[in-house]
Parts: sequence; C-alpha cells; structure tokens
Amino acid sequence: MAVFALASCMTADQPTRTVADVLRAHTAQLMTIPGVVGTGEGEVHGEPAVIVLVSHHTPEVDAHVPHRLEGYPVQVKVVGEVREKKGHER
Repeated sequence: MAVFALASCMTADQPTRTVADVLRAHTAQLMTIPGVVGTGEGEVHGEPAVIVLVSHHTPEVDAHVPHRLEGYPVQVKVVGEVREKKGHER
C-alpha cells in the first residue's frame, strides 16, 4: 500500500504549502486506503485542515489516515457510499 510514503510528510510542525497543494500531492495516495471516497479542504478549530471522506469508519482508516499531513490537521468524515447520480452529465 502506498500509504507508507505519507509517513515522511505526517509530522511537519508548520505547513510550507497551501492545503490545496498538499491535497494535490497526497489525494491519490489517500484514495488507495480502503474506505476513502474523497478528500477536501476544511477547518479544524479555526485552522485550515485536510478533510478525508470515508464511506464508513474502519480499522484500516484509523491505521492508515495520518492525524496531520504536512503540518495540517486531518479530519476524517464519514459520508457513506458515494455514487454518481444517474442521468447527470459531467
């Protein structure tokens, strides 16, 4: 699993890039974690944060989603299954 590549970026004290840049760099790896259905930007206690959307909370999510990513807090949000709506054009 590619999650181990995240370990080197998990403990930075202060962010050196924007949340958007951090998401561009790490979303593909985060999406390999079983149960992860998306990522986004948000806030935790008034500070910019990485949001990881999951279909349901699992031990794999707990084990592989970092608590911080490049200095930003990471918040896991359970959103359920994500499906494309039928009849909608992209």
